[in-house]
Amino acid sequence: MSAKTKNIVLHAKDLILAGLLTAAGLFLILLMILLFLPRKENNTVPTAACYVPGIYKAEVFLGGKAIEVETVLERDRISSIRLVNLDEAVTTAYPLLLPTLEHVREQIYKTQSVQDVTPEPSAKYTSLVLLDAIGNCLEKGRIKED
Repeated sequence: MSAKTKNIVLHAKDLILAGLLTAAGLFLILLMILLFLPRKENNTVPTAACYVPGIYKAEVFLGGKAIEVETVLERDRISSIRLVNLDEAVTTAYPLLLPTLEHVREQIYKTQSVQDVTPEPSAKYTSLVLLDAIGNCLEKGRIKED
């Protein structure tokens, strides 16, 4: 048995370069993993049931005419908000009613709440009236905890 000893000479410069390249490679792999992973959206949709599913309505009086705000609730989210019995005379007298509803509706669908909705700047009072009616619908449909 003859044992041949081999001496390996490592230069400090080569070790440092190999360590830096390894660290850079690991950093790039981690960066690619983070970029291609699906992002979690910041939804504030409640996961537990907080509504009794159904269609809830609240009345709003504009120009002496009653308009119903209809809100469709599922057990864990607000799925639809629309105006019912909308007379052409009301839409003529209040031309900002439908665009204001659309502005408010987008925010409510996103946050699933009427708390953080910013009123339409050009129709602040119309927004507040609609938010109040939608809030009444949500109260009617909310699960009562005893």
